[in-house]
Amino acid sequence: MSKYSGIPVSNGVSIGKAYLLDRSKVCVVKRSLAEKEIPAEIVRLREAIQMSKDQLRDIKQRASSVAEKYAIILDTYTLLLEDDLLVNETIDNIKQDKINAEWALSRTLDKFTSLFNNINDDYLKGKRDDLDLVVHGIIKNLIGHHQESLVDIDEPVVIITHALSPSDTIIMNKAFILGMATEVGGKTSHVGIFASALGIPAVVGVPGLTQYVNSGDMVIIDGLDGEVIINPDEDTLSHYRTKQKNYLRYERKLLDNITLKSETMDGHTVQLMGNIESAHEAKAVRKYGGEGIGLYRTEFLYLGANSLPTENDLYANFKSVVQSMEPYTVVIRTLDIGADKQLQQLDHETEANPALGLRGIRLSLKKPDIFIRQLKGILRASLYGRVKILYPMITSMDEVREANHCLEQAKKELKRAQIPFDEKIPIGAMIETPSAALTVDSILNVVDFISIGTNDLIQYILAVDRINENVAHLYQPYHPSVLKILRQVFETAADKGKHVAICGEMGGDPMATFLLLGLGTVHELSMEPHSIPKVKKILRKVTLDEARKIADHALSLSTAEEVNQFITNEMRTRFPSDFDRDLAFGEKSA
Repeated sequence: MSKYSGIPVSNGVSIGKAYLLDRSKVCVVKRSLAEKEIPAEIVRLREAIQMSKDQLRDIKQRASSVAEKYAIILDTYTLLLEDDLLVNETIDNIKQDKINAEWALSRTLDKFTSLFNNINDDYLKGKRDDLDLVVHGIIKNLIGHHQESLVDIDEPVVIITHALSPSDTIIMNKAFILGMATEVGGKTSHVGIFASALGIPAVVGVPGLTQYVNSGDMVIIDGLDGEVIINPDEDTLSHYRTKQKNYLRYERKLLDNITLKSETMDGHTVQLMGNIESAHEAKAVRKYGGEGIGLYRTEFLYLGANSLPTENDLYANFKSVVQSMEPYTVVIRTLDIGADKQLQQLDHETEANPALGLRGIRLSLKKPDIFIRQLKGILRASLYGRVKILYPMITSMDEVREANHCLEQAKKELKRAQIPFDEKIPIGAMIETPSAALTVDSILNVVDFISIGTNDLIQYILAVDRINENVAHLYQPYHPSVLKILRQVFETAADKGKHVAICGEMGGDPMATFLLLGLGTVHELSMEPHSIPKVKKILRKVTLDEARKIADHALSLSTAEEVNQFITNEMRTRFPSDFDRDLAFGEKSA
């Protein structure tokens, strides 16, 4: 028996036979070319790229039912294959260095990987693995390597692989996938999103895992504690079967909370809402008892398109989401993308530090035509339900004013066209930079509400890239500086009588629910839909007075470790069936 640790990305326990998917990188040999061979080599490269496009098209056609979100991801793969930078850089390498296409493409990948390593954005940094899979697919076509497929799996298995692509997840027979584990990936990996949506336990980021597993080995995937166990002994197997059974029972019991009010024992109401990336996910928000959408990330509408979406495209998409959530509110965040992953339709300059560069609202204000088009789409959809607009990456009141100026222009254009919309649509700013948090008093003068994006806020406060393995341990949501800034923001908003939401990971972390309630007045917590029932359960068993005492004590502590230990002990004592691993999967969880 052997055990390996990784990052849990989808809760649950799976036990079954391993299916080792070969995603190892092929060996690439450098070969020098004569001048006369160069044109033919470029043709060979283009043919391999076209073959990869054809393979993606076949995958999409073979999938009998493709969720909107994964179809968009698959389209994004096609866009990577059409990326001029990727193709032209490789062709330049072939011409200038007179080398074969495989070697030239590998050099291009190395350069792009180096750029991705400097990105301080979880979602966009995850695209590094997508690029790696796409490029190695081309290389395999160049050398005639068979592209392995998951479409023919016909028995229950646990997938073990270096990386799992969106195309893999689309074509596999979900009924036969018990669990997944990969060597690469992070908390925002599409594997976690996919697995969570289907209730498949998953662990990512287990270095060297494929070296220790053979197809047919008995494997346990513990998506709760991030463990992968190979060939367990009988005692271990018995323990995890009990853990699996009791966790499933615990999950079923959580669903009892769906129809209950999301309020504390002393009557303070907190709306629990969902974060989504596609219209398809709105169904999951309702399934888990969400009371609206607190964050609609609109980036996929741009990344997954061959051209920039039109006003009508955006309007149709937003309208469908708004109507599906009626009578609840939908908060639509405007385009939040940066120079580290540019839209291929836009001219852009390479930036030395894109995480601190042209991203979020900055990009929108520099491209007002694209921004106004999106605002008009949102405004038109506001006629069909309750809609709010959220500006990302705000650092000052001036940016909000400039964004509001664009909004007024969008309203004028719609009025001229006699197109109706909600004239008083609420406007909000994301508080995810230290400058926004420290000047929130002035920002609150020009918005109707704020939404705290804890992921980026914590990273910027602590200067930590949480998916960089060298410093990830320094990413501490309970760092005293983070708690003090959150309390300051809450108090300032309360003084101004403004609505406060939290849409980052902390908002969906049941361990943090008690603490957040005690730090100040929170009106809304928005999270991945499947987190809603557990957060609601915690919420309904606390009082604000208790929560304030917890927060006050946490703020008196000096280190993140002390706060973390205090909060963990408190939550395990108060909610043993939810947080104490020794009890959560024993008889008390029933």
